[in-house]
Amino acid sequence: MNHDRSYIAVRNVRVWRDDATFSAPTRVSWTEGLFDPLASGDDAHAHAHDHGPDLDGTGLWLIPGLVDAHLHAGWQAFNAADRDALDADATHALVAAGLRRTLQAGFTSARDAGGLTPEAIAQIPTYERPRMQAAIAMIDRGVADRAGGIERAVDEVLSQGAQWVKLVATAGVASPAGAGLEAHFTRTEVQRAVSLAGAASAQVMVHAWGGAAIDDAIEAGAASIEHGIFLTPAQATRITERGVTFVPTLRIYRLVQAMIERGELPASFAARVAEAVSTHPHAVRIARDAGCQIALGTDYGTPGQHGTGRLEFDVLVAAGLTPEAALVAATRGGAQLLAGADPDQSLALAGRIAPGAPADAVLLRRDPRQPGALSDPAAIAAVIAHGRLVADVSYERNPS
Repeated sequence: MNHDRSYIAVRNVRVWRDDATFSAPTRVSWTEGLFDPLASGDDAHAHAHDHGPDLDGTGLWLIPGLVDAHLHAGWQAFNAADRDALDADATHALVAAGLRRTLQAGFTSARDAGGLTPEAIAQIPTYERPRMQAAIAMIDRGVADRAGGIERAVDEVLSQGAQWVKLVATAGVASPAGAGLEAHFTRTEVQRAVSLAGAASAQVMVHAWGGAAIDDAIEAGAASIEHGIFLTPAQATRITERGVTFVPTLRIYRLVQAMIERGELPASFAARVAEAVSTHPHAVRIARDAGCQIALGTDYGTPGQHGTGRLEFDVLVAAGLTPEAALVAATRGGAQLLAGADPDQSLALAGRIAPGAPADAVLLRRDPRQPGALSDPAAIAAVIAHGRLVADVSYERNPS
Protein backbone atom coordinates (compact mmCIF):
# COMPACT_ATOMS: atom_id res chain seq x y z
CA MET A 1 0.00 0.00 0.00
CA ASN A 2 1.34 3.40 -0.96
CA HIS A 3 1.17 6.10 1.70
CA ASP A 4 1.83 9.58 0.32
CA ARG A 5 3.52 11.66 3.01
CA SER A 6 3.02 14.91 1.04
CA TYR A 7 -0.66 15.06 1.96
CA ILE A 8 -0.59 16.54 5.46
CA ALA A 9 -3.52 18.95 5.33
CA VAL A 10 -7.08 19.31 4.09
CA ARG A 11 -8.40 22.77 3.21
CA ASN A 12 -11.93 24.11 3.02
CA VAL A 13 -13.41 21.14 4.86
CA ARG A 14 -16.19 20.95 7.45
CA VAL A 15 -14.75 19.49 10.66
CA TRP A 16 -16.53 17.50 13.38
CA ARG A 17 -16.25 19.33 16.69
CA ASP A 18 -16.43 18.30 20.33
CA ASP A 19 -19.91 19.79 20.64
CA ALA A 20 -21.20 17.29 18.04
CA THR A 21 -21.57 19.85 15.27
CA PHE A 22 -19.56 20.62 12.14
CA SER A 23 -17.46 23.74 11.71
CA ALA A 24 -17.63 26.13 8.82
CA PRO A 25 -15.15 25.20 6.06
CA THR A 26 -11.63 25.42 7.48
CA ARG A 27 -8.15 23.96 7.10
CA VAL A 28 -6.88 20.98 9.09
CA SER A 29 -3.23 19.98 9.15
CA TRP A 30 -1.13 17.46 11.02
CA THR A 31 2.53 17.05 11.88
CA GLU A 32 4.27 13.82 12.90
CA GLY A 33 0.93 12.05 13.07
CA LEU A 34 -0.76 14.59 15.37
CA PHE A 35 -3.32 17.25 14.50
CA ASP A 36 -2.23 20.90 14.56
CA PRO A 37 -4.49 23.75 15.74
CA LEU A 38 -7.30 24.40 13.27
CA ALA A 39 -6.82 27.32 10.89
CA SER A 40 -9.50 29.49 9.33
CA GLY A 41 -9.86 32.65 7.29
CA ASP A 42 -6.57 34.41 6.61
CA ASP A 43 -4.66 31.88 8.70
CA ALA A 44 -5.87 29.06 6.46
CA HIS A 45 -4.58 30.84 3.36
CA ALA A 46 -1.34 31.90 5.00
CA HIS A 47 -0.41 28.39 5.97
CA ALA A 48 -1.78 26.59 2.94
CA HIS A 49 1.68 25.80 1.58
CA ASP A 50 3.72 25.43 4.75
CA HIS A 51 4.25 21.71 4.29
CA GLY A 52 3.29 20.89 0.71
CA PRO A 53 0.09 20.48 -1.27
CA ASP A 54 -3.23 20.21 0.54
CA LEU A 55 -6.14 17.93 -0.15
CA ASP A 56 -9.11 19.93 -1.40
CA GLY A 57 -11.92 19.43 1.08
CA THR A 58 -14.48 21.56 -0.72
CA GLY A 59 -17.90 20.03 -0.17
CA LEU A 60 -16.48 17.37 2.17
CA TRP A 61 -16.84 16.49 5.87
CA LEU A 62 -14.03 15.37 8.17
CA ILE A 63 -14.75 13.17 11.20
CA PRO A 64 -12.36 11.45 13.63
CA GLY A 65 -11.38 7.91 12.75
CA LEU A 66 -14.06 5.36 13.59
CA VAL A 67 -13.49 2.90 16.42
CA ASP A 68 -14.78 -0.67 16.61
CA ALA A 69 -14.76 -1.34 20.34
CA HIS A 70 -15.72 -5.02 20.02
CA LEU A 71 -14.25 -6.95 17.12
CA HIS A 72 -13.04 -10.52 16.55
CA ALA A 73 -10.52 -9.83 13.81
CA GLY A 74 -8.76 -13.14 14.36
CA TRP A 75 -11.95 -15.09 13.71
CA GLN A 76 -12.80 -16.13 10.19
CA ALA A 77 -15.76 -18.38 10.98
CA PHE A 78 -18.54 -18.42 13.55
CA ASN A 79 -17.79 -21.93 14.81
CA ALA A 80 -14.52 -22.67 16.59
CA ALA A 81 -14.13 -25.98 14.73
CA ASP A 82 -14.26 -24.16 11.39
CA ARG A 83 -11.69 -21.64 12.60
CA ASP A 84 -9.39 -24.42 13.77
CA ALA A 85 -9.61 -26.09 10.36
CA LEU A 86 -7.74 -23.18 8.75
CA ASP A 87 -3.96 -23.46 8.71
CA ALA A 88 -1.76 -20.64 10.01
CA ASP A 89 -0.99 -19.15 6.59
CA ALA A 90 -4.61 -19.10 5.50
CA THR A 91 -5.67 -17.56 8.80
CA HIS A 92 -2.98 -14.86 8.58
CA ALA A 93 -4.00 -13.95 5.03
CA LEU A 94 -7.67 -13.70 5.99
CA VAL A 95 -6.93 -11.68 9.14
CA ALA A 96 -4.71 -9.26 7.23
CA ALA A 97 -7.31 -8.84 4.48
CA GLY A 98 -10.10 -8.32 7.01
CA LEU A 99 -8.17 -5.69 8.94
CA ARG A 100 -7.25 -3.93 5.72
CA ARG A 101 -10.92 -3.73 4.75
CA THR A 102 -11.75 -2.53 8.25
CA LEU A 103 -9.21 0.29 7.94
CA GLN A 104 -10.39 1.22 4.47
CA ALA A 105 -13.93 1.43 5.85
CA GLY A 106 -12.76 4.22 8.15
CA PHE A 107 -12.02 2.27 11.34
CA THR A 108 -8.65 3.55 12.43
CA SER A 109 -8.79 1.84 15.86
CA ALA A 110 -10.26 -1.41 17.14
CA ARG A 111 -10.38 -3.51 20.26
CA ASP A 112 -10.21 -7.23 19.61
CA ALA A 113 -12.42 -9.09 22.08
CA GLY A 114 -10.73 -12.48 21.76
CA GLY A 115 -8.97 -14.50 19.10
CA LEU A 116 -6.17 -12.18 18.03
CA THR A 117 -2.70 -12.24 19.57
CA PRO A 118 -0.12 -9.44 19.75
CA GLU A 119 2.13 -11.58 17.56
CA ALA A 120 -0.54 -11.80 14.85
CA ILE A 121 -1.08 -8.05 15.03
CA ALA A 122 2.65 -7.36 14.73
CA GLN A 123 2.85 -9.41 11.52
CA ILE A 124 0.58 -6.91 9.74
CA PRO A 125 2.14 -3.55 8.80
CA THR A 126 0.89 -0.65 10.91
CA TYR A 127 -0.48 1.25 7.93
CA GLU A 128 -2.52 -1.70 6.67
CA ARG A 129 -4.65 -2.13 9.77
CA PRO A 130 -6.32 -0.10 12.51
CA ARG A 131 -4.56 0.63 15.78
CA MET A 132 -5.27 -2.55 17.73
CA GLN A 133 -5.75 -3.52 21.36
CA ALA A 134 -6.38 -7.17 22.20
CA ALA A 135 -7.95 -9.37 24.86
CA ILE A 136 -6.27 -12.44 23.27
CA ALA A 137 -8.75 -14.95 24.73
CA MET A 138 -12.20 -15.03 26.28
CA ILE A 139 -12.32 -16.21 29.88
CA ASP A 140 -15.53 -18.07 30.65
CA ARG A 141 -16.29 -20.29 33.62
CA GLY A 142 -14.79 -23.34 31.98
CA VAL A 143 -11.58 -21.56 31.01
CA ALA A 144 -11.18 -20.21 34.53
CA ASP A 145 -11.77 -23.59 36.13
CA ARG A 146 -9.35 -25.38 33.81
CA ALA A 147 -6.70 -22.76 34.57
CA GLY A 148 -7.11 -23.33 38.29
CA GLY A 149 -9.18 -20.26 39.05
CA ILE A 150 -9.87 -16.76 37.82
CA GLU A 151 -6.53 -15.40 38.97
CA ARG A 152 -4.51 -17.91 36.96
CA ALA A 153 -6.70 -17.43 33.90
CA VAL A 154 -6.25 -13.67 34.05
CA ASP A 155 -2.51 -13.97 34.68
CA GLU A 156 -2.21 -16.17 31.61
CA VAL A 157 -3.66 -13.63 29.18
CA LEU A 158 -1.81 -10.76 30.82
CA SER A 159 1.47 -12.65 30.50
CA GLN A 160 0.78 -12.93 26.76
CA GLY A 161 0.43 -9.17 26.47
CA ALA A 162 -3.34 -8.68 26.72
CA GLN A 163 -4.42 -5.07 27.16
CA TRP A 164 -7.94 -6.25 27.93
CA VAL A 165 -9.24 -9.08 30.07
CA LYS A 166 -12.45 -10.41 28.55
CA LEU A 167 -14.79 -12.12 31.01
CA VAL A 168 -17.79 -14.03 29.66
CA ALA A 169 -20.09 -13.52 32.61
CA THR A 170 -23.42 -14.79 31.23
CA ALA A 171 -24.66 -17.21 28.60
CA GLY A 172 -24.65 -16.08 24.97
CA VAL A 173 -25.98 -16.96 21.53
CA ALA A 174 -24.71 -20.52 21.48
CA SER A 175 -25.92 -21.40 24.96
CA PRO A 176 -28.40 -24.24 25.46
CA ALA A 177 -32.09 -23.57 25.07
CA GLY A 178 -33.51 -22.20 28.30
CA ALA A 179 -30.23 -20.65 29.42
CA GLY A 180 -30.89 -17.65 31.62
CA LEU A 181 -28.94 -14.68 32.89
CA GLU A 182 -27.18 -16.41 35.77
CA ALA A 183 -23.82 -14.85 36.58
CA HIS A 184 -20.90 -17.14 35.76
CA PHE A 185 -18.51 -15.38 38.13
CA THR A 186 -18.91 -14.02 41.64
CA ARG A 187 -18.45 -10.32 42.26
CA THR A 188 -15.28 -11.14 44.19
CA GLU A 189 -13.88 -12.94 41.14
CA VAL A 190 -14.64 -10.00 38.89
CA GLN A 191 -13.05 -7.64 41.40
CA ARG A 192 -9.94 -9.79 41.46
CA ALA A 193 -9.75 -9.75 37.67
CA VAL A 194 -10.04 -5.95 37.68
CA SER A 195 -7.30 -5.67 40.29
CA LEU A 196 -4.90 -7.94 38.40
CA ALA A 197 -5.58 -6.19 35.12
CA GLY A 198 -5.05 -2.77 36.68
CA ALA A 199 -1.67 -3.82 38.06
CA ALA A 200 -0.65 -4.63 34.47
CA SER A 201 -2.07 -1.35 33.05
CA ALA A 202 -4.85 -3.38 31.43
CA GLN A 203 -8.63 -3.13 31.69
CA VAL A 204 -11.56 -5.54 32.01
CA MET A 205 -14.43 -5.91 29.55
CA VAL A 206 -17.41 -8.04 30.57
CA HIS A 207 -19.75 -9.94 28.27
CA ALA A 208 -23.05 -9.72 30.13
CA TRP A 209 -26.49 -9.99 28.58
CA GLY A 210 -28.12 -8.86 31.81
CA GLY A 211 -28.89 -9.73 35.40
CA ALA A 212 -26.50 -9.74 38.33
CA ALA A 213 -23.47 -10.05 36.05
CA ILE A 214 -23.96 -6.44 34.96
CA ASP A 215 -24.29 -5.30 38.57
CA ASP A 216 -21.13 -7.17 39.53
CA ALA A 217 -19.16 -5.76 36.60
CA ILE A 218 -20.16 -2.20 37.48
CA GLU A 219 -19.38 -2.53 41.17
CA ALA A 220 -16.10 -4.37 40.52
CA GLY A 221 -14.76 -1.57 38.33
CA ALA A 222 -14.94 -3.10 34.85
CA ALA A 223 -14.30 -0.59 32.08
CA SER A 224 -17.06 -1.77 29.75
CA ILE A 225 -20.20 -3.85 29.56
CA GLU A 226 -20.55 -5.78 26.30
CA HIS A 227 -23.99 -6.44 24.76
CA GLY A 228 -26.17 -5.62 27.80
CA ILE A 229 -29.32 -6.83 26.07
CA PHE A 230 -31.43 -6.83 29.23
CA LEU A 231 -29.94 -3.69 30.78
CA THR A 232 -32.23 -2.06 33.36
CA PRO A 233 -32.68 1.65 34.07
CA ALA A 234 -31.12 1.24 37.52
CA GLN A 235 -28.08 -0.46 36.01
CA ALA A 236 -27.78 2.24 33.34
CA THR A 237 -27.80 4.92 36.02
CA ARG A 238 -24.94 3.20 37.85
CA ILE A 239 -23.03 2.72 34.59
CA THR A 240 -23.18 6.48 34.08
CA GLU A 241 -22.22 7.24 37.68
CA ARG A 242 -19.22 4.87 37.56
CA GLY A 243 -17.97 5.99 34.15
CA VAL A 244 -18.41 2.56 32.59
CA THR A 245 -18.83 2.33 28.80
CA PHE A 246 -21.73 0.43 27.25
CA VAL A 247 -20.91 -1.47 24.02
CA PRO A 248 -24.19 -2.88 22.70
CA THR A 249 -23.19 -4.71 19.43
CA LEU A 250 -26.68 -4.66 17.94
CA ARG A 251 -26.35 -5.83 14.35
CA ILE A 252 -24.51 -9.10 14.98
CA TYR A 253 -27.64 -10.69 16.42
CA ARG A 254 -29.54 -9.93 13.23
CA LEU A 255 -26.73 -11.50 11.24
CA VAL A 256 -26.80 -14.59 13.45
CA GLN A 257 -30.55 -14.75 13.01
CA ALA A 258 -30.07 -14.75 9.23
CA MET A 259 -27.45 -17.51 9.53
CA ILE A 260 -29.97 -19.61 11.48
CA GLU A 261 -32.63 -19.02 8.83
CA ARG A 262 -30.19 -20.16 6.12
CA GLY A 263 -29.43 -23.33 8.06
CA GLU A 264 -25.84 -22.32 8.77
CA LEU A 265 -26.39 -22.43 12.54
CA PRO A 266 -28.54 -24.71 14.70
CA ALA A 267 -32.25 -23.94 14.86
CA SER A 268 -31.99 -24.38 18.63
CA PHE A 269 -30.40 -20.90 18.78
CA ALA A 270 -33.42 -19.27 17.13
CA ALA A 271 -35.62 -18.39 20.13
CA ARG A 272 -32.75 -16.95 22.16
CA VAL A 273 -31.46 -14.88 19.25
CA ALA A 274 -34.94 -13.62 18.35
CA GLU A 275 -35.35 -12.37 21.91
CA ALA A 276 -32.02 -10.58 21.69
CA VAL A 277 -32.96 -8.90 18.41
CA SER A 278 -36.31 -7.67 19.73
CA THR A 279 -35.06 -6.57 23.16
CA HIS A 280 -31.66 -5.05 22.43
CA PRO A 281 -32.80 -1.69 20.99
CA HIS A 282 -34.69 -1.02 24.22
CA ALA A 283 -31.43 -1.39 26.15
CA VAL A 284 -29.82 1.24 23.92
CA ARG A 285 -32.66 3.66 24.67
CA ILE A 286 -32.31 2.96 28.39
CA ALA A 287 -28.59 3.71 28.16
CA ARG A 288 -29.26 6.83 26.12
CA ASP A 289 -31.79 8.18 28.61
CA ALA A 290 -29.42 7.53 31.52
CA GLY A 291 -26.59 9.42 29.82
CA CYS A 292 -24.31 6.38 29.49
CA GLN A 293 -21.18 6.65 27.42
CA ILE A 294 -21.85 4.34 24.48
CA ALA A 295 -19.23 2.95 22.12
CA LEU A 296 -19.86 1.34 18.76
CA GLY A 297 -18.89 -2.33 18.63
CA THR A 298 -19.68 -4.91 15.98
CA ASP A 299 -18.72 -8.32 17.41
CA TYR A 300 -17.88 -9.29 13.82
CA GLY A 301 -16.00 -12.52 13.22
CA THR A 302 -16.30 -13.70 9.60
CA PRO A 303 -14.71 -12.53 6.31
CA GLY A 304 -18.06 -11.30 5.04
CA GLN A 305 -18.55 -9.15 8.12
CA HIS A 306 -15.09 -7.61 8.38
CA GLY A 307 -15.04 -4.22 6.70
CA THR A 308 -18.78 -3.58 7.11
CA GLY A 309 -18.65 -2.02 10.57
CA ARG A 310 -20.22 1.28 9.48
CA LEU A 311 -23.57 -0.52 9.19
CA GLU A 312 -23.62 -0.66 12.99
CA PHE A 313 -23.99 3.12 12.95
CA ASP A 314 -27.35 2.87 11.18
CA VAL A 315 -28.59 0.30 13.69
CA LEU A 316 -27.63 2.54 16.60
CA VAL A 317 -29.63 5.36 15.05
CA ALA A 318 -32.57 3.06 14.39
CA ALA A 319 -32.44 2.00 18.05
CA GLY A 320 -32.91 5.58 19.20
CA LEU A 321 -29.62 7.48 19.13
CA THR A 322 -29.53 10.73 17.21
CA PRO A 323 -27.04 10.71 14.33
CA GLU A 324 -24.88 13.08 16.37
CA ALA A 325 -24.89 10.75 19.40
CA ALA A 326 -24.14 7.77 17.18
CA LEU A 327 -21.18 9.63 15.69
CA VAL A 328 -19.86 10.29 19.17
CA ALA A 329 -20.29 6.57 19.98
CA ALA A 330 -18.49 5.61 16.77
CA THR A 331 -15.55 7.93 17.42
CA ARG A 332 -14.86 9.50 20.80
CA GLY A 333 -16.83 6.93 22.82
CA GLY A 334 -14.69 4.05 21.63
CA ALA A 335 -11.48 6.06 21.52
CA GLN A 336 -11.76 7.12 25.15
CA LEU A 337 -12.47 3.54 26.16
CA LEU A 338 -9.33 2.31 24.41
CA ALA A 339 -7.30 5.17 25.86
CA GLY A 340 -7.89 3.70 29.32
CA ALA A 341 -5.77 0.70 28.39
CA ASP A 342 -3.00 2.82 26.90
CA PRO A 343 -0.22 2.96 29.52
CA ASP A 344 1.60 5.99 28.12
CA GLN A 345 -1.64 7.90 27.47
CA SER A 346 -0.68 8.66 23.87
CA LEU A 347 -4.35 8.13 23.01
CA ALA A 348 -5.68 10.54 25.63
CA LEU A 349 -7.06 12.86 22.92
CA ALA A 350 -8.05 10.10 20.49
CA GLY A 351 -11.44 10.31 18.86
CA ARG A 352 -11.22 14.08 18.38
CA ILE A 353 -9.94 16.46 15.75
CA ALA A 354 -8.03 18.71 18.09
CA PRO A 355 -4.44 19.88 18.61
CA GLY A 356 -2.28 16.99 19.77
CA ALA A 357 -4.84 14.30 18.97
CA PRO A 358 -3.74 11.36 16.79
CA ALA A 359 -4.25 12.27 13.14
CA ASP A 360 -6.79 9.54 12.43
CA ALA A 361 -9.78 10.72 10.42
CA VAL A 362 -12.27 9.95 7.67
CA LEU A 363 -12.97 12.33 4.81
CA LEU A 364 -16.57 11.98 3.61
CA ARG A 365 -18.45 13.08 0.51
CA ARG A 366 -21.75 13.20 2.41
CA ASP A 367 -22.87 14.72 5.68
CA PRO A 368 -22.75 11.64 7.96
CA ARG A 369 -25.81 12.84 9.85
CA GLN A 370 -27.98 12.17 6.80
CA PRO A 371 -29.79 8.80 6.79
CA GLY A 372 -27.60 6.11 5.28
CA ALA A 373 -24.72 8.48 4.53
CA LEU A 374 -22.06 7.03 6.79
CA SER A 375 -22.76 3.44 5.73
CA ASP A 376 -22.68 4.32 2.02
CA PRO A 377 -19.39 2.91 0.64
CA ALA A 378 -19.27 5.70 -1.93
CA ALA A 379 -19.32 8.30 0.85
CA ILE A 380 -15.70 7.74 1.83
CA ALA A 381 -13.28 10.00 0.00
CA ALA A 382 -10.22 9.09 2.07
CA VAL A 383 -9.07 7.56 5.34
CA ILE A 384 -6.20 9.12 7.28
CA ALA A 385 -4.39 6.90 9.78
CA HIS A 386 -1.31 7.92 11.79
CA GLY A 387 -1.26 11.07 9.65
CA ARG A 388 -0.99 9.08 6.43
CA LEU A 389 -3.48 8.90 3.60
CA VAL A 390 -4.76 5.38 3.01
CA ALA A 391 -4.02 5.58 -0.68
CA ASP A 392 -6.21 2.78 -2.01
CA VAL A 393 -9.37 4.49 -0.82
CA SER A 394 -10.54 6.51 -3.84
CA TYR A 395 -10.13 10.27 -3.49
CA GLU A 396 -11.28 12.97 -5.88
CA ARG A 397 -10.00 16.46 -5.35
CA ASN A 398 -13.22 18.16 -6.44
CA PRO A 399 -16.06 15.63 -6.19
CA SER A 400 -19.17 16.65 -8.08
